Amino acid sequence: MSPKHPICTKTFTLNNDQEIPAVGLGTWLGSTSPSPSQATELHASLLKALSNGYHLIDTAQYYGIESIIGSAILASGIPRSEITVVTKFWGEWHHDPASALEKSLSSLGLGYIDIFLMHWPNAIRVEKDGSETNLGIDESPTFLETWKVMEGLVGPRCRGIGVSNFTQKTLQALIDGGAKILPCVNQVELHAFNPNLKLVPWSKQRGIHTMSWSTLGGFYPGVENEIFTHSLFKSIAAAHDCAVSVVSLSWAVQRGITIIPKSNLDARVAENIRLVDLSEDEMEKMNNAHKTIKQIHLVDWITAILGKRADGTQLVMGWTKEDFGWEDKEGNWLP
Repeated sequence: MSPKHPICTKTFTLNNDQEIPAVGLGTWLGSTSPSPSQATELHASLLKALSNGYHLIDTAQYYGIESIIGSAILASGIPRSEITVVTKFWGEWHHDPASALEKSLSSLGLGYIDIFLMHWPNAIRVEKDGSETNLGIDESPTFLETWKVMEGLVGPRCRGIGVSNFTQKTLQALIDGGAKILPCVNQVELHAFNPNLKLVPWSKQRGIHTMSWSTLGGFYPGVENEIFTHSLFKSIAAAHDCAVSVVSLSWAVQRGITIIPKSNLDARVAENIRLVDLSEDEMEKMNNAHKTIKQIHLVDWITAILGKRADGTQLVMGWTKEDFGWEDKEGNWLP
């Protein structure tokens, strides 16, 4: 049976003249210590994805799978130069991103990394007893201090540097702080219920490309994923004879965003790279879904990184939502 829609081969040009595919494969397995069976399944899934036209793989040190990523790429037979590899370092490496780079290079075994990201703007201090302390927004190393060290990593083994989970506030702080190199990529939570309608064009004007995580809404306990069930998305999918997931992915790419959907199903992986062209009316309806259906921050359901102050203020890895730039002092969203 022939595919209904062609494989998306669209690319975007970054501020360092690298080309990045519009569609990549996400690899978060939901655990920092994947089981042997998960590792085997991921390796096979990666080989399948690469053979199905994927040329962008997104991963992170935190995922515990960089060695599997590298092994699969080498086993694929596809030239290294044809695959874009994005990885990220966690907060405990903010004091020494150079060592973090060496760690990822060793784990991946691919010779170089295309894009190396600061996973979150907040740093973590590892105490003598092995416990971890989340550092505040003004505690050293600040993300600006870390970024200025990252600038010196750019070269043959680290082709580009970027950030993840940054906002207008934190990106502007890099600019105001005298960054000599602007992030080539900012990877953020972005979906129909958190569309970042201001952040994306603001970043583009400054040459910072947006990548989206959880474009399909994610699956978290207590959260109904209406991106797969709401009549708005189902009706658009029916009009294009495509899966509901493809609607959200196509919407993001048409906005100039790189997507990295993850699936355990080979059929879904093959489907997610075959996008459709949405009409202006359909794009407008998608853009307004956060108003007409609901608005949600998925980080509110990632319990492992949540905390609270004594006064009840919600914290994400020790920072308030105002610190991150997601909300103002009154708790209003900053889109």
